[in-house]
Amino acid sequence: MTAWPRWATSSERSMSFPRKLAAWAGRTLSLFLVLDGCGSGALHRATEARHEYPAGVVQMRWRMVIHSYSASEAQPEECATGALVDSRIILGSRAGRVAAMDTASGRLIWSVPIAGGVDGEARFDQARGQVYLGTDDGILYAIDPQDGTTRWSYKGKGAVERQPEVGAALVYFASAANRVVALEAATGKKRWQYERDTPEGFSIHGHAGPRLGGDVIYTGFDDGYLVALGAETGELRWARSLAAASDQFVDVDSTPVLREDLVVAASYSGGLYALRAKDGEVVWRMGVEGAVAIRAGATRLYVASPRDGLAAVTMQGRIEWRQGLAQAGDLTPPQEVGPYLIFTGGRSGLFVVDRSTGQLLQVFDPGRGMCAAPLLDAERREIYVLANSGTLYALSLIW
Repeated sequence: MTAWPRWATSSERSMSFPRKLAAWAGRTLSLFLVLDGCGSGALHRATEARHEYPAGVVQMRWRMVIHSYSASEAQPEECATGALVDSRIILGSRAGRVAAMDTASGRLIWSVPIAGGVDGEARFDQARGQVYLGTDDGILYAIDPQDGTTRWSYKGKGAVERQPEVGAALVYFASAANRVVALEAATGKKRWQYERDTPEGFSIHGHAGPRLGGDVIYTGFDDGYLVALGAETGELRWARSLAAASDQFVDVDSTPVLREDLVVAASYSGGLYALRAKDGEVVWRMGVEGAVAIRAGATRLYVASPRDGLAAVTMQGRIEWRQGLAQAGDLTPPQEVGPYLIFTGGRSGLFVVDRSTGQLLQVFDPGRGMCAAPLLDAERREIYVLANSGTLYALSLIW
């Protein structure tokens, strides 16, 4: 069946997608959408061939409760993203457990306890056959996906919420304590650590993850700096402030992206920056307040912020289109799959957008929002996403 919100009436379910959207516009919703042609949601231009979309872009296949919340829990949050390993998904939760589910049916294969809740993105290391995931207690685990056995764990400082990077012999992770650490992937032994001082006053929740490019690790910190570190030794290659003229909320919480000879990152107050990867020299800057989610697509960048919504940006720093998403909450980095962009909103649900124009095609909103980034299997055209309610949804993507 088409996975529209569960409160849809039977008559609405029989409508076409445009009529459904119109019918629901007058109802009381927790999510208000700014569509093309309205304010900041106006589309600027199309750069790809027009695509004819099915009426229901995503359809629900199964769902499974991972962490049960009572109805009295006002604003639960489950922000973990799993890892795909063959025909199973490995996923942690705030319940302090890691579980493996069959991707075809949602059947639970195993579930094991760990120390601390999981709010971050897991990473599968195919070469070593293990899954890395971090906890709110600062522990990075290497888990055997076959039976859930812990192969090793490393206790650091600060919550680990971003996906680790995997190199030839090392695994790299960053934490909310303004640290980036390199461990031996086979043993979990620390090879090096780089740390910056936490600035005085307030900072934005969250932190950047590491990005490996050749023999360099790039990552950002709460003091507004983007740094380049030698991947083998951790020595500082260069550091560049992205704080612009502001001295408040200068956090670089977006995981950098690499394209050609550029590294792209964002400061919360300073906006979006493209820098030369070799020396950190600024090539261009774009003012996007609150930009915390960046993803590089095949030919462009996608930048999301709670205030400005979603924008498609060329690698030369020119905006191709915008899509405003009022009241959607914090957005996860958009992911390209086929003709679509897929991402979630912390106060809403899963969004499907036309990647060439920014047109909003569908919202899957089971209630309570989704702060977890969706996990995509592009080959099978499947999506796995954990809702704030603690329920994992498996969706089929149609085109």
